Amino acid sequence: MKVETSKELIGNLHNMSRSAEDCVYLLQKAFIYNSSQALDECEAKAKEIHESEKVFTKVFIDEVKVDPVLRVYVSVPGHIERIGDYIEDIIGCVRTKIREGVLFTDKAVSEATFLMERLQEILKNTSDIILARNRIVREYIKESAAEVSRSANEFATMHEERLVEGLCTPKASPLFLDILDAIKGISWHSKEIAEKITS
Repeated sequence: MKVETSKELIGNLHNMSRSAEDCVYLLQKAFIYNSSQALDECEAKAKEIHESEKVFTKVFIDEVKVDPVLRVYVSVPGHIERIGDYIEDIIGCVRTKIREGVLFTDKAVSEATFLMERLQEILKNTSDIILARNRIVREYIKESAAEVSRSANEFATMHEERLVEGLCTPKASPLFLDILDAIKGISWHSKEIAEKITS
Protein backbone atom coordinates (compact mmCIF):
# COMPACT_ATOMS: atom_id res chain seq x y z
CA MET A 1 0.00 0.00 0.00
CA LYS A 2 1.25 3.46 -0.90
CA VAL A 3 2.30 5.51 2.10
CA GLU A 4 0.26 8.69 2.17
CA THR A 5 1.26 12.04 3.56
CA SER A 6 -0.47 13.37 6.65
CA LYS A 7 -2.27 15.91 4.48
CA GLU A 8 -3.60 13.16 2.18
CA LEU A 9 -4.77 11.08 5.15
CA ILE A 10 -6.64 14.02 6.63
CA GLY A 11 -8.09 14.76 3.18
CA ASN A 12 -9.37 11.18 2.93
CA LEU A 13 -10.95 11.49 6.37
CA HIS A 14 -12.58 14.74 5.25
CA ASN A 15 -14.03 12.90 2.23
CA MET A 16 -15.39 10.17 4.50
CA SER A 17 -17.13 12.83 6.57
CA ARG A 18 -18.49 14.51 3.43
CA SER A 19 -20.02 11.17 2.45
CA ALA A 20 -21.97 11.20 5.72
CA GLU A 21 -23.14 14.73 4.93
CA ASP A 22 -24.25 13.58 1.45
CA CYS A 23 -26.12 10.69 3.05
CA VAL A 24 -28.21 13.01 5.21
CA TYR A 25 -29.13 15.07 2.13
CA LEU A 26 -30.21 11.87 0.35
CA LEU A 27 -32.13 10.71 3.42
CA GLN A 28 -34.01 13.97 3.54
CA LYS A 29 -34.87 13.64 -0.15
CA ALA A 30 -35.97 10.01 0.31
CA PHE A 31 -38.04 10.91 3.38
CA ILE A 32 -39.88 13.83 1.76
CA TYR A 33 -40.41 12.35 -1.72
CA ASN A 34 -40.59 8.62 -0.84
CA SER A 35 -37.62 8.11 -3.16
CA SER A 36 -36.19 4.58 -3.13
CA GLN A 37 -33.50 5.73 -5.56
CA ALA A 38 -32.15 8.33 -3.11
CA LEU A 39 -32.33 5.72 -0.36
CA ASP A 40 -30.35 3.18 -2.40
CA GLU A 41 -27.70 5.80 -3.18
CA CYS A 42 -27.49 6.69 0.51
CA GLU A 43 -27.19 3.02 1.47
CA ALA A 44 -24.25 2.56 -0.92
CA LYS A 45 -22.47 5.58 0.61
CA ALA A 46 -23.14 4.31 4.15
CA LYS A 47 -21.60 0.97 3.19
CA GLU A 48 -18.49 2.78 1.90
CA ILE A 49 -18.22 4.62 5.22
CA HIS A 50 -18.21 1.29 7.07
CA GLU A 51 -15.61 -0.22 4.77
CA SER A 52 -13.36 2.83 5.11
CA GLU A 53 -13.40 2.97 8.92
CA LYS A 54 -11.25 -0.10 9.60
CA VAL A 55 -8.66 0.92 7.03
CA PHE A 56 -8.49 4.54 8.19
CA THR A 57 -8.28 3.70 11.88
CA LYS A 58 -5.37 1.30 11.28
CA VAL A 59 -3.56 3.76 9.01
CA PHE A 60 -3.90 6.60 11.53
CA ILE A 61 -2.66 4.37 14.38
CA ASP A 62 0.36 3.37 12.28
CA GLU A 63 1.07 6.93 11.12
CA VAL A 64 0.91 8.42 14.65
CA LYS A 65 4.32 6.81 15.20
CA VAL A 66 5.69 8.89 12.31
CA ASP A 67 3.62 12.06 12.84
CA PRO A 68 2.32 12.52 16.43
CA VAL A 69 0.08 15.41 15.26
CA LEU A 70 -2.22 12.74 13.77
CA ARG A 71 -3.06 11.40 17.25
CA VAL A 72 -6.16 13.67 17.45
CA TYR A 73 -7.56 11.94 14.35
CA VAL A 74 -7.27 8.31 15.53
CA SER A 75 -10.82 8.09 16.95
CA VAL A 76 -12.46 10.11 14.17
CA PRO A 77 -13.03 7.22 11.69
CA GLY A 78 -14.84 5.31 14.45
CA HIS A 79 -17.11 8.27 15.16
CA ILE A 80 -17.87 8.64 11.45
CA GLU A 81 -18.65 4.91 11.30
CA ARG A 82 -21.11 5.34 14.19
CA ILE A 83 -22.68 8.21 12.23
CA GLY A 84 -22.96 5.69 9.38
CA ASP A 85 -24.73 3.26 11.75
CA TYR A 86 -27.29 5.91 12.65
CA ILE A 87 -27.72 6.76 8.97
CA GLU A 88 -28.48 3.07 8.34
CA ASP A 89 -31.07 3.20 11.14
CA ILE A 90 -32.80 6.09 9.37
CA ILE A 91 -32.52 4.25 6.03
CA GLY A 92 -34.40 1.33 7.60
CA CYS A 93 -37.14 3.62 8.91
CA VAL A 94 -37.56 5.46 5.61
CA ARG A 95 -37.52 2.19 3.66
CA THR A 96 -40.34 0.88 5.88
CA LYS A 97 -42.20 4.18 5.44
CA ILE A 98 -41.98 3.86 1.65
CA ARG A 99 -42.61 0.10 1.39
CA GLU A 100 -45.61 0.06 3.73
CA GLY A 101 -47.00 3.44 2.69
CA VAL A 102 -46.80 4.80 6.23
CA LEU A 103 -48.09 8.35 6.41
CA PHE A 104 -46.52 10.95 8.67
CA THR A 105 -48.37 14.07 9.76
CA ASP A 106 -47.37 17.33 8.10
CA LYS A 107 -45.97 18.41 11.46
CA ALA A 108 -43.79 15.27 11.74
CA VAL A 109 -42.50 15.75 8.19
CA SER A 110 -41.71 19.39 8.96
CA GLU A 111 -39.91 18.48 12.21
CA ALA A 112 -37.84 15.69 10.65
CA THR A 113 -36.96 17.90 7.67
CA PHE A 114 -35.87 20.73 9.97
CA LEU A 115 -33.61 18.38 11.95
CA MET A 116 -32.09 16.85 8.81
CA GLU A 117 -31.30 20.31 7.47
CA ARG A 118 -29.61 21.23 10.75
CA LEU A 119 -27.75 17.91 10.64
CA GLN A 120 -26.42 18.73 7.18
CA GLU A 121 -25.05 22.02 8.55
CA ILE A 122 -23.45 20.24 11.49
CA LEU A 123 -21.87 17.60 9.25
CA LYS A 124 -20.60 20.24 6.80
CA ASN A 125 -18.87 21.99 9.69
CA THR A 126 -17.63 18.65 11.02
CA SER A 127 -16.01 17.99 7.65
CA ASP A 128 -14.51 21.48 7.70
CA ILE A 129 -13.10 21.08 11.21
CA ILE A 130 -11.28 17.92 10.12
CA LEU A 131 -9.24 20.15 7.81
CA ALA A 132 -9.08 23.38 9.81
CA ARG A 133 -9.14 22.29 13.50
CA ASN A 134 -10.80 25.62 14.31
CA ARG A 135 -12.04 26.17 17.88
CA ILE A 136 -14.73 28.63 16.77
CA VAL A 137 -16.17 25.98 14.45
CA ARG A 138 -15.95 23.52 17.36
CA GLU A 139 -18.13 25.78 19.50
CA TYR A 140 -20.62 26.17 16.67
CA ILE A 141 -20.84 22.38 16.27
CA LYS A 142 -21.27 21.89 20.03
CA GLU A 143 -24.04 24.49 20.22
CA SER A 144 -25.75 23.14 17.10
CA ALA A 145 -25.59 19.55 18.35
CA ALA A 146 -27.14 20.63 21.66
CA GLU A 147 -29.87 22.49 19.76
CA VAL A 148 -30.62 19.45 17.59
CA SER A 149 -30.82 17.20 20.64
CA ARG A 150 -33.07 19.65 22.48
CA SER A 151 -35.32 20.08 19.44
CA ALA A 152 -35.53 16.31 18.87
CA ASN A 153 -36.60 15.82 22.49
CA GLU A 154 -39.24 18.55 22.14
CA PHE A 155 -40.48 17.02 18.89
CA ALA A 156 -40.74 13.60 20.58
CA THR A 157 -42.89 15.12 23.33
CA MET A 158 -45.11 16.91 20.80
CA HIS A 159 -45.34 13.67 18.83
CA GLU A 160 -46.64 11.82 21.90
CA GLU A 161 -49.32 14.48 22.26
CA ARG A 162 -50.30 14.02 18.59
CA LEU A 163 -50.44 10.26 19.13
CA VAL A 164 -52.74 10.62 22.16
CA GLU A 165 -54.96 13.05 20.22
CA GLY A 166 -55.23 10.54 17.36
CA LEU A 167 -53.45 12.79 14.86
CA CYS A 168 -50.58 10.34 14.37
CA THR A 169 -50.91 6.68 13.45
CA PRO A 170 -49.45 4.02 15.76
CA LYS A 171 -47.59 2.61 12.73
CA ALA A 172 -45.75 5.90 12.11
CA SER A 173 -44.90 6.49 15.77
CA PRO A 174 -41.94 4.10 16.27
CA LEU A 175 -40.47 5.08 12.89
CA PHE A 176 -40.58 8.78 13.75
CA LEU A 177 -39.10 8.23 17.23
CA ASP A 178 -36.32 6.03 15.81
CA ILE A 179 -35.48 8.76 13.28
CA LEU A 180 -35.30 11.34 16.08
CA ASP A 181 -33.01 9.09 18.15
CA ALA A 182 -30.70 8.49 15.18
CA ILE A 183 -30.53 12.22 14.45
CA LYS A 184 -29.50 12.86 18.06
CA GLY A 185 -26.83 10.16 17.75
CA ILE A 186 -25.40 11.69 14.58
CA SER A 187 -25.21 15.15 16.16
CA TRP A 188 -23.55 13.69 19.30
CA HIS A 189 -20.82 11.94 17.31
CA SER A 190 -20.25 15.12 15.27
CA LYS A 191 -19.72 17.01 18.52
CA GLU A 192 -17.29 14.33 19.70
CA ILE A 193 -15.28 14.64 16.48
CA ALA A 194 -15.08 18.42 16.90
CA GLU A 195 -13.93 18.09 20.51
CA LYS A 196 -11.32 15.39 19.77
CA ILE A 197 -9.81 17.23 16.83
CA THR A 198 -9.41 20.52 18.67
CA SER A 199 -8.19 19.09 21.98
